Amino acid sequence: MNKKEALRVLAKNLEEYLQQGFRFHPLFMKEFKELLHNASGNEKEIFSLLIKQLNFVKILKNQVYTADGNEIIKYLEKEYYSLHLSGKNFNLRLLMTFDDKNSPIFLAAFFEREGKRVSDYTQWKNVLANRYSEM
Repeated sequence: MNKKEALRVLAKNLEEYLQQGFRFHPLFMKEFKELLHNASGNEKEIFSLLIKQLNFVKILKNQVYTADGNEIIKYLEKEYYSLHLSGKNFNLRLLMTFDDKNSPIFLAAFFEREGKRVSDYTQWKNVLANRYSEM
């Protein structure tokens, strides 16, 4: 599958998730786009892992932290989750939560440095709360 075909498949999958109630904060989309730009050459693998994680969210809902390197972000007022997309040349985190109707909301995306055993999400506390309130 070439890059153009991978983008087409990703767009099709994202449209299906939007129809199922998934929501993506505009700044999440901007951050994810920048991450893709910086991970040039790895798009196909990232798209594949993203679709895998979206399926985990769809099936496992608020138990998504039990799958594939995901985790609950501790010490925040609301339950937020960190989804992990990693490969040989990239290590991405997608931060999300669920609304009152149990619909997923993706709020932030960032590149995680290598070798960190436990991620520090304190810098994201206000960002997540603000973006959630905007949604």
